[in-house]
Amino acid sequence: MQVLIADDHSIVRSGLTHLVGELDETATVVAATSFGQVGAILDQGTSFDLIVMDLRMPGLGGLDEVEALVKRVAPVPVAVFSMIESPDEMRAVLSRGVRAFIPKSTDDVLVVNILRLVMAGGSYVPPVLGMPGAGSAATATRAAAPSVFDGLTRRQLEVLDLLTQGLSNQDIGERLGLNLSTVKTHVTGVLKALGVGSRTQAVLLVKETGRDRLV
Repeated sequence: MQVLIADDHSIVRSGLTHLVGELDETATVVAATSFGQVGAILDQGTSFDLIVMDLRMPGLGGLDEVEALVKRVAPVPVAVFSMIESPDEMRAVLSRGVRAFIPKSTDDVLVVNILRLVMAGGSYVPPVLGMPGAGSAATATRAAAPSVFDGLTRRQLEVLDLLTQGLSNQDIGERLGLNLSTVKTHVTGVLKALGVGSRTQAVLLVKETGRDRLV
C-alpha cells in the first residue's frame, strides 16, 4: 500500500505516518509539505492507494483545487485531516468529493478505523454533521455511509454495546445467556474486527463515532 500524506507540519506528518503503519505495517508513505509538492509528486506518475491532506498548507488556494485533485486521482480516495471545526466548512469540503473529513481532534484509534473504512470503499462524515440541527442532507449522508462497525456480527454488536455500558464479561454473559468462555471469544473477535487492542479503545471508538446504541 502506498499513501501520500500532505501537511506542512512535521509532527502531523509523523503522527499520520505512524497511524498508516498501524493500518498496514508494510505501507510506504510519501510526504508533501505543500500543495505544489502534491502536484509535482503526482506528475512523476507515482500511484497511490490513499491520499490524506490538510486544507491549510502552502500553495492550496481553495476548494476548487481540492475538487480538481479528487477528480485527478479518482478512484483513489482522498481524506482531509484538518483543524476546521465549522460544520458548514466541513460540509463544503465533503461536497467536493473527498471520502472523509477527519478533524485533527479525532482520537488516533478512530483515525485508523476511518482510514480502514475509506480504503474499503466507504466514506466518513464527522458525527457533528449528523446531530440535530446540522442539516437533513448531512444527516442523510451520514446515515447512508458505511460504518466502522459493519464487519461485526449481530452478537458481537450486542457484546460491544454492553461493553460501552461498562459491563464485565461475567455481567455480559448473564445478560445474554452466554458462558464466560463464549463472551471472551466474542470480545476478542470485536477487538480484532475493530483493529483495537483493548476494551477501553473499543468503547472510545464507539463514543467518538457518536453512536448511542449499536443494536
